[in-house]
Amino acid sequence: MIEIAVCDDNMNDLNHATEILHDIFSKKNIDCNIESFLSANELLNSNKKIDIGILDIVMDERNGIDLGRKLKTKFPEICLIYTTSYKQYVMQAINNVHAYSYLCKPIDNDKIRMQIDELLCRYSNKIIKKDFYNVIDSQHKIHAVVTLKLNEILYFEYIKRQRRVAIILKNDTYQYNCSFKHIVDEFRKYDFVVNCRGTLVNLRHVVKIKGYTVYLDNETELPISQRRITDFRKNLNEFLQRNS
Repeated sequence: MIEIAVCDDNMNDLNHATEILHDIFSKKNIDCNIESFLSANELLNSNKKIDIGILDIVMDERNGIDLGRKLKTKFPEICLIYTTSYKQYVMQAINNVHAYSYLCKPIDNDKIRMQIDELLCRYSNKIIKKDFYNVIDSQHKIHAVVTLKLNEILYFEYIKRQRRVAIILKNDTYQYNCSFKHIVDEFRKYDFVVNCRGTLVNLRHVVKIKGYTVYLDNETELPISQRRITDFRKNLNEFLQRNS
């Protein structure tokens, strides 16, 4: 499921962009959820993960460039497309926020279709899937193999008594037999970092660190051990820089 947010304080422009996106994704038969927002603060307060953001640059309450910065902090891998009637702001958006692209208003149907096509190719290349074997789901059903997208995994947690690893997603949990050292070695290259003994966090879902607590984008709070806090912050900063 691709999560898309459209933000524009002009109702007509907002509806126009949203209608075009619904048409594009329905014709491509791609599963997505498109939500529209009339203000930047409304979008920021939604606390919902976003994969693609279509943002107007000039808005009264908070401009789209500032909104883009904040969304990049919350969701480092978000792809941003800006819309504007003022071309003088375009390079500022691209240089300061590393926007994927921009569209001039009124939005041309063919141009936005082309941008979405290119963006989807880029987005699909980021999705890495892994097979997990002899897995038990949250309903205690056993599966010979379960294929999961790594970007949807929030964290791994080692269950010492059972010698199993729990795979925590937003709406589901799986368990399989594996040592904690093995998952650390296997998933380190995919930007998973140990925050404390027995827990491996996906940096894509980290919203912030405060004290010795890491906050995820589903409002989960996890502890960070004192001896790991420096390395965890360093890994998170490097991840944000790579994806900015």
